[in-house]
Order: sequence, then structure tokens, then C-alpha cells
Amino acid sequence: MLGRAEQLFAELIDSSAILALINQHEDAYLDCKEWHPRDTSPEKWLAKAICGLTNAEGGVLVIGLKAPSKPKDDPDIIESAAPVADTRLIKSRVLDLIGKNVEPGVLGIDVREIPDGVSDGSGFVVVFVHASEGSPRRSRVDWKFYQRIGSITLPMEYFQIEERFGVRPHPRLELLWEQKGYQANTFTRFPARQFVIGIRNVGAGIAKFPSIWFARSDGLGVKFGGIDGTGGFGLGLAPTEGELVAFRGGVNDVIYPDQTLKIAILVQQGENVGIEGISVAEYPMLLQRNGGTHHRWVFKATVFECHISCEGMETKRVKEMIPDGSVIVPSNY
Repeated sequence: MLGRAEQLFAELIDSSAILALINQHEDAYLDCKEWHPRDTSPEKWLAKAICGLTNAEGGVLVIGLKAPSKPKDDPDIIESAAPVADTRLIKSRVLDLIGKNVEPGVLGIDVREIPDGVSDGSGFVVVFVHASEGSPRRSRVDWKFYQRIGSITLPMEYFQIEERFGVRPHPRLELLWEQKGYQANTFTRFPARQFVIGIRNVGAGIAKFPSIWFARSDGLGVKFGGIDGTGGFGLGLAPTEGELVAFRGGVNDVIYPDQTLKIAILVQQGENVGIEGISVAEYPMLLQRNGGTHHRWVFKATVFECHISCEGMETKRVKEMIPDGSVIVPSNY
């Protein structure tokens, strides 16, 4: 499916399509200019227009239409036709001026001549500009970066230029891992060892679309009660297949610098070894407290391995070594 810029360029194939633009507004994808014969420096407005379109989402520049600038916040209206006298000459100059005055170069510029049928050679010049990826383009005439916003072309803000160059501060995520202690399993009532997992942003940039995923291993599973005890998680639990568990953030999930986001609680089931390992000498009352015996539950050592990522950061693999442990509880716990 064609984008707005491609579709517009595909429609502007003859003078009737060009003239149909009269009385319409310019927009983010359409910029119209008049080529004045006495203009000794067309490279200034041409470089600005091309940079504005390519640094946005691409668009079409139509040369040969009048669209006087309106006060701020009012869209420019295309008022009338102003065909150039020689489309072939103007096309050649446009390509030459773009190549000399826009850096780095814009790939895929397409220029079309459209005769108006009034005189030999006269008509309109339509320039299709692709959206550029990577670093932004700037005018070599005034050394400014421009971007098309709505129906106007404005100098880019400092943060916009930083973002396009990829030199803005980057987020850096680390795993939050906390042992929460032992608690009875909701369903079995047996003791389970619990761990809180989350993400901490120790970088200077905002972490957008944060995520963490891991495979269920050695009895570690997600507590269905969530991080808040009511089924809520710090990030959305994504649908997955097999043994993979994934929590992924959406457009509204961001982690600011020095902020920690707790996501879920993991539980590890233990093994009841009865009175094995319980020292009567050390715990003389354990075996007969309240008329019942106590049992020891053991939890084996394991490794928790996960992957953490967000926009602007390479995926990071993290391992957390979990030592063995045990807890002594009443046999009817």
C-alpha cells in the first residue's frame, strides 16, 4: 500500500491534477513554490524545502503554484498557478541545486515535468522526496536542519537533531532481584520460596518499550497473584508458547533514569524431607511444639537467566545464581 507521499506523487501526472490543488491547503506532504525568474538564490528555499520533507515523512514539492505564507498556525492555501517558462531547464537546476546544497545527499529524488499546454516548454515541475533514515539532512546554504511539520517547514529543535543522530542519552537496564522469603503456596499450602523481579534504569536516557523474558526452569514460576497481590504485573504478560515467559511494555510503559519497576514475583517449590536435618539439640522444642511435629523443606540451588531490552539498548542477558535453602515449618503448615 502506497504511503501518502507516494500516492500524491502518483496522482500528479498532468496539468489538470496540478490545477485541482488550487484552493486546497498545503500539508505535511505537500509544499508548493513559485520559481521567480529574478530570484538569484533559489537554492536557499529549495534546500530548506527538500530538507524539511526528507527529515519528516517525505513528500512532494510542486514548483509552479502560488501559496503565500499565512500567519502562524494558519495553513497556507494554494491560490493560483504560476507555471515556469522552461520545465526542462528548471528540472535540471533543481537536481543540480539539491545535489550541491543538501547534505548528506537524499537518495531517490524523482523529478517530473508536467506541461501546461499554454506554450512550448512551460508547465510545472513536481519533485518527489523520500523520507531519509539515519542522520538528518541539512541545508548547506545556511547550515540549518529543517523539518516539515503540518503545512510549514521549521528549523529542527536541538533534541530532534540529537535523536536523529542517535547521540541522546541512552537507557541502561539492569535486573532487580530480591528474595522475598517463604510463603505458603495459595493452592497447595506448602511453603514456597519467593523472589521479586524487576528492571532498574541506571542509564541517563528514558527506557521505552521495556521488556524481560525468560524460560521456566527448575521449578521457578510466576505467581498468579501478581506483584500487587490482585493479579497485576509491572508490565504486560505477553502470550507465549512453550516454556517462555515474557513481560513486554507498550507505548505508555517507560522507565525513567534512576527509576525501578517491580514486575512480578517468582516462586520456587521445595521438597519436604521430614525431620531430616532438624537438630533436636539446637531446636529442642521444634519436634513437639503444639503437639505436632515440624518438617524441613529444602529448595535446591538453581540459576535464573533472563533477557532484558528496551528501545535504544541492545538486548542484555542476565544470570542470577540462587543458592540452596531450607525452611522449617509445622507439618500441618
